[in-house]
Amino acid sequence: MKKLSLIIVLVALFCVILTAVSCGESTTTTAETTATTTPAATTPVATTPAKVTTTVPVETTTTPVTTTTPVTTTSAPAKKPDPNMSSVSKILNYQTAFKKETFSASNGLTLPYRIYVPEDYSEDYAYPVIIFFHGAGERGTDNDKQLNNVIPYFFNKKTNPFYHAIIIAPQCPENMQWVDTPWANGNYSVDNVPISKPMTAAVELLDHVIANYSINTDRQYVTGLSMGGFGTWDLIMRYPDRFAAAIPYCGGADPSKAASLVNVPIRTFHDTTDPSVPCAGTRAMVEAIQAAGGTLITYKETSSFGHNVWTPGVQTPGLAKWLFEQRKDK
Repeated sequence: MKKLSLIIVLVALFCVILTAVSCGESTTTTAETTATTTPAATTPVATTPAKVTTTVPVETTTTPVTTTTPVTTTSAPAKKPDPNMSSVSKILNYQTAFKKETFSASNGLTLPYRIYVPEDYSEDYAYPVIIFFHGAGERGTDNDKQLNNVIPYFFNKKTNPFYHAIIIAPQCPENMQWVDTPWANGNYSVDNVPISKPMTAAVELLDHVIANYSINTDRQYVTGLSMGGFGTWDLIMRYPDRFAAAIPYCGGADPSKAASLVNVPIRTFHDTTDPSVPCAGTRAMVEAIQAAGGTLITYKETSSFGHNVWTPGVQTPGLAKWLFEQRKDK
């Protein structure tokens, strides 16, 4: 009996041990299985979003860069081209081609003047400018008479280069002169004769026009007759470096200033029978310039036109072409 009980106990104990071993192996196997089937990573690769830079457009790569390119389109060129001096389509009426204006100078003088501006005027070009001084008989305030002489010949041919220039014709007041000197004396002293009030106003007027129009300042010209011939000489003597050329008709000047004019191209005219302004004045000026070494002056002396030497003078073949060929920048 005792043996039987012992056997039963041993069998029961064996079963317990066997069961325990089986449970341990089963637990281990389960743990191993779990380890091999569960992903070890905690951040699944499949759910990681793509980089932001590949889906969001970078604005700086699509916006044009403008700050590094200098803006030059609005800047005026240092030197504008001259206008085309070809012939015009029609001859203009000079009396209507010139606009009537008035200019108030700093010295209190109001100066009537006429101004011609080419019909095809454009800021794209730089124009020659001419100031014309009339004679004593055209003084006044009507702003008309200063166009009576010389200027009509500026517009008598379609090929005339005056059509392509800006022309200023101021009118001197009554009882005043472009130069305060007696015409019958011929020459005078610039040092002893101050610049006149009308001439001061005319210079300011020229500056005014240059400031308000597209002008080639290397192509400033001056011409004038009789009292205006004196004015032409006076202007180039007081401003010898300013004008590219001058054409004085039957005027007078100061031979002591000849050396300052040796580099100024001049064409001048006088008649030996002139009863108003002695021809000797122009002769003396021409001789003084030549004696000072000047080679740019040409003098035409006639003996049959009296004081009216400007009429044949302005019609001298090639004179207008010569004038417009002169420039300070040559």
